[in-house]
Amino acid sequence: MEKAPYTPNPKNVKRFFETIQGLGIPTKVHQAYLPSIGFKSANDRYLIGLSKSLGFVDTAGKPTTKWSDFKDKNKAPKVMADAIKTTYADLYSTYPDAEKEGDGTLQNYFASTSKVADSVARFMVQTFKNLCELADFGVVAVEEHITTPTTPAGEKVSEIPPGVKPVTLNINIQLQLPATEDATIYEALFSALKKNLFP
Repeated sequence: MEKAPYTPNPKNVKRFFETIQGLGIPTKVHQAYLPSIGFKSANDRYLIGLSKSLGFVDTAGKPTTKWSDFKDKNKAPKVMADAIKTTYADLYSTYPDAEKEGDGTLQNYFASTSKVADSVARFMVQTFKNLCELADFGVVAVEEHITTPTTPAGEKVSEIPPGVKPVTLNINIQLQLPATEDATIYEALFSALKKNLFP
């Protein structure tokens, strides 16, 4: 892969993206913009390059639809997950669950593929890890195949008439849970599934 994005101040990655969620969309993201929203360190300038790598900002510095979509806190975790998987596509081709890998594995990967010193590779790892804290990689896929009997006129019937085959219902649920120790997240997820699948 090409050189992975990073910032020498990775602890500000999460704070930056959480900050822009509560602000208006700027006409342009440049060095003068960062101090105006509280990011005054010279190292914070790397956040602009990181935003461009993720597709939140175009090459001219103008925020993209990803930036505006990320402002919606309901969509934000999925938007970030998609951006991460696109930006780090080569990493995910090697480690399909890269967000779950340990620091050592990731550092070895970034150091070898980006051809950087170990110190820079550590910044790459921490930048990636901080981004992952903003993302939801969970996948819920529901497939339904339902056959409903109808009358010759095409109207649905509430009961199966003689000679008509029974309704066939196949539901395939695939659920990939996020790694967390917070049991309330699982409870909320299964509660939502029960509510929407079995009203």
